[in-house]
Amino acid sequence: MNINPLKAPDNEASIMEHWKYTDKVYISCVCITYNQENYIKDAVDGMLAQITDYRFEIIIHDDKSTDSTREILLEYKKKYPNLIKLVLQDENQYQKGKKITPLAIAEAIGEYIALCEGDDYWIDNEKLQKQINNLYQNSNINLIITPAISLYPDGNTKDFCNLGKSQKLIAFDDCILGPVQDFFPTASFFFKKELMSCLPKWYYSDAPVGDYYMQLYFSFPNGCLYIPSTMVVYRREAINSWTSRTNEIKYLADLHKRVSLIDNLKLDFGKNFYLSVKKVIYLKSMLNISIKNKKVFLTSKILLEIFKLTPTIFKYMAIKTKKNKKHD
Repeated sequence: MNINPLKAPDNEASIMEHWKYTDKVYISCVCITYNQENYIKDAVDGMLAQITDYRFEIIIHDDKSTDSTREILLEYKKKYPNLIKLVLQDENQYQKGKKITPLAIAEAIGEYIALCEGDDYWIDNEKLQKQINNLYQNSNINLIITPAISLYPDGNTKDFCNLGKSQKLIAFDDCILGPVQDFFPTASFFFKKELMSCLPKWYYSDAPVGDYYMQLYFSFPNGCLYIPSTMVVYRREAINSWTSRTNEIKYLADLHKRVSLIDNLKLDFGKNFYLSVKKVIYLKSMLNISIKNKKVFLTSKILLEIFKLTPTIFKYMAIKTKKNKKHD
């Protein structure tokens, strides 16, 4: 599949000439970046290249980059002054423990939000049009996602979140479990801005990585809509991505926090069986890291927690077996 970045039009007029609805900003494309000089052009070009009937804006939050990212952004702002709004921090907000995506979204005036972090990019110039059309047609749904292509530093690629060739509603239970990689591609997220008010206070202070929890709260209770078109590229292990800055021991602490937050989720979503399944998945990941790093006491504690959840494990295995038989 072609994963070449899109090319931005030469000027604002070439972008705006497609707009039929200009009475307000309908869509805010929101990008967060930090020290991503090698990637940021692909992200911004993908947003500028969008052909849609609806007026949109681009919000880019730079978290005090120390490389040339900010200079690149200023050049874009100079060329597309009415489309791009820059949020340039004087101090690094991530190091202060703040969630960056909400800071950027707070500057948006669009009714809908399309996310694309600075190391990812879009490869379909009709992405916004397809997603807003589908959201209008499915008024009971608040979040739309698509498959992605994972791009690794060595140039290899892999399908990410490919859930089939047909458009479908993903039930909330399946949004809890997510695909194998735990979360849906953030760069494919398209949702109503008003949903930000649904996020709990602990999201801002305790959630280790915000994407997954946005996935849950934005898809509750009716699930989310999956469009089978692959529209985004998700860079794996990119420089200054969250995963590249997280070693195994830090990831272990991250998983421990995720386990503890399951109880918070149950307060909002009820004692959903699949939240318990998710807890088992986190504990198994913790167990693997704990054994690898020879943490004997922690390993024994994790094994005990998994043992307590044995009924959940067997029930889930039975459900999976039943589902597989239906597909055979």
